[in-house]
Amino acid sequence: MGFGRCLLILTIFLLIATSLSANDNDPYALPPTKAFVETCNREALILHPGAIDKERILHRHGNNWVEYEIQASDGSEWLVVCDLSTGKVSREQKLVDDTF
Repeated sequence: MGFGRCLLILTIFLLIATSLSANDNDPYALPPTKAFVETCNREALILHPGAIDKERILHRHGNNWVEYEIQASDGSEWLVVCDLSTGKVSREQKLVDDTF
């Protein structure tokens, strides 16, 4: 009875360990909905070279986007929105300063 019980416990332990490792191959990998963060960052800076002032990840209607506020090299400010599931820029808008 002791050997059979030990074998059963060992089998259960191995099944649990393999199922956990199958679901978690890379603990640092981003989920598929956010896989293109670096691509979006690069695309935004290609469109408007400069420095990123703010970066926000937005989740709306089941989709994920990243929104960048960029201070361009020429002094202008841009708002760029990129789709995190495709890595494509979906919107860009020049921000206007209202001070006179």
